[in-house]
Amino acid sequence: MDPKENTNRIDLLKWFINTVVIGLLTFFFTWVLNERKQGVEEIKVYNTYVELVTKVDGLAERRLLAEFFSNVTVSSKLKEGWEDYYKILDKQYKIEIAKQDSIIDKIDPTTLEGKVKLENAILVKSKIENTGLTSPIITKNKVNNYQLALKNELEGFLALLEKNIEEAITAFSRSENAYNSFHQVYEIERYLKEQNKSNKIKDDNFWKSIYKDLLENYSWKMPESIKIEFNKITQN
Repeated sequence: MDPKENTNRIDLLKWFINTVVIGLLTFFFTWVLNERKQGVEEIKVYNTYVELVTKVDGLAERRLLAEFFSNVTVSSKLKEGWEDYYKILDKQYKIEIAKQDSIIDKIDPTTLEGKVKLENAILVKSKIENTGLTSPIITKNKVNNYQLALKNELEGFLALLEKNIEEAITAFSRSENAYNSFHQVYEIERYLKEQNKSNKIKDDNFWKSIYKDLLENYSWKMPESIKIEFNKITQN
């Protein structure tokens, strides 16, 4: 073999190793490091929400969080994990909603004990349903305020079923004060204050009119069980 030709081949091999092979190795290791760095950064973000994820009674919050990260996570492996976690939570969520619906259907609201049970069941269901509207990036105080607003809103609707307009106005006002712009409690409070000026408060048709107005104009995020009760009364 010609020594000159052999030298050229060696030089070509050196060039190939220095430019192509080393370049590919550099690209591969850079990609691995970036992938790892991305994963570490995502895990740091997740650590912020450890308390929320592990909260025993926070099914709706954990479901929302899983839904959020299953859509925004960049890493394909972590994204797949969040998607699987969301499916598990979504199944549990639907089971809990069905359980509360079953409890509500069996309650006799004509007795004092039944009214208490109904209030508790509706509150539990509303908490499960409505928490999904809040951002997963929430402070503990905001969670507490949200739950307080939810409780007072429910008390307002129950007061309306009792035809106690004064108590209902007070409850909706407390709900708005606990969590500003919560659902439609502010609008309902204003509406009821206007209706409270009427001299027909003891008239059944007056209350049917109120229930109908609430269903048609103020029913956004109204608990389904309350809608059912209002509909029953207006159709009789």
